Amino acid sequence: MKKIFLQEYEKYWVLADQVTVSGAAFVTNLVLARVLGITNFGKFTSIVMLQLFLLSITMSLSSQLYQVLFLRLEEKEKQLLTTGLFYQQLFGSLGLILLTLILNLLFPVFFSQVLSIPSNLSSLWPVLAITFTIFTDFLRRGLITQGKARFALLIDMIDNFLQIVLIAVCLYMKVLDIKMAWLCIALAYIPAIIVGIYLLAPHTISSECFRFTWKQQKDKSSWLLGTSLLQWGSGYFFVVAAGWWLGAAALGALRLAQYVFGLLNLLLQAVENYALPLASRGIQKGKYWYLLLKKCILLIVPFLIIIGIFAKQILLFAGGNEFASYTFVMYGLIVVYLAITIGYPIRIAIRSMHMNKDYFVAYILSVSVSILCAPWLLQHWQLYGVLAGLLLSQLINSGYWLIVLFHKKNFIWKSAI
Repeated sequence: MKKIFLQEYEKYWVLADQVTVSGAAFVTNLVLARVLGITNFGKFTSIVMLQLFLLSITMSLSSQLYQVLFLRLEEKEKQLLTTGLFYQQLFGSLGLILLTLILNLLFPVFFSQVLSIPSNLSSLWPVLAITFTIFTDFLRRGLITQGKARFALLIDMIDNFLQIVLIAVCLYMKVLDIKMAWLCIALAYIPAIIVGIYLLAPHTISSECFRFTWKQQKDKSSWLLGTSLLQWGSGYFFVVAAGWWLGAAALGALRLAQYVFGLLNLLLQAVENYALPLASRGIQKGKYWYLLLKKCILLIVPFLIIIGIFAKQILLFAGGNEFASYTFVMYGLIVVYLAITIGYPIRIAIRSMHMNKDYFVAYILSVSVSILCAPWLLQHWQLYGVLAGLLLSQLINSGYWLIVLFHKKNFIWKSAI
């Protein structure tokens, strides 16, 4: 009876976990944007972008592979895969820390001037935070895959609560800077990782677990890795380009505005979690997709209107007076999110029909066009060009998928009207 109860409420634990992570990130970044200032916040965010890139790689080799395979395996194979991936993460984390120490000795100027991190022991704080973030993400996704989302929520509550408390203490003591921010984030993960390892319960290391894990990765991870990198490029290439070509201030303003829109990502994810299983069961008639589009618009557009009306006030509240001249970024992201909202039923349709090749090709097209257009857009339009690039990526993805669906006669809007 207890097991049935826990399974019934599993999706609510997952949603609560997403809200916890997104809410804590929102609060943390609002505080850091105000305290660090627009330029230093941009430098902080540049390290976050590196973290997201590394996370996309490790997810394709570990947690995404785990999600795909776990339920298909026998009990012994499940333990082999869990243990093998766990120790890969552990040794990879230690290797990343060691590599940072070596690079710090070889390229101290990059750490001190580009990242604003002293070329001494404190340069370890951001790499520890990145490493612990990746490790914790594997633990939480592993627990969710095992049907233990309540435990994933527990470890995320531990690290996010401690992170906010430590940052608040530094803020009160007036010692909060980039270095201390990364130290707070790194320290907050330590108890969460200890609890997460205990709950995941990997077995003792063995050559058998590594052989089995490597075989699964060799057979299945190449496609996952390619897709993850393309999705990262489609979503973040222009953001990274903003920091590279336009400077830390532009990157800080863009990322703060994106954090403001974070609630909409949660709402869209909730729509996908609800609609994708229904669509996969065969509810794929035109009327279904039309109604889904209508629901997406009714859910998201009111928030976009409110953000548009109070864009300047929201940005000033979030980051302070330094961000006042970047209100246009909020307006640009409203257009981008409107395109995302309209295209969401198309994305769900592609995924529900298991059209993986077309899903992959769309990202290849959008990333390729982004790379070709980015220099011209940024040179002539600067941050407006970044917003145009983000919009262009969404239009390419949705447009290609829509053409494919119409071509295969799987997507007939007119039947609903």
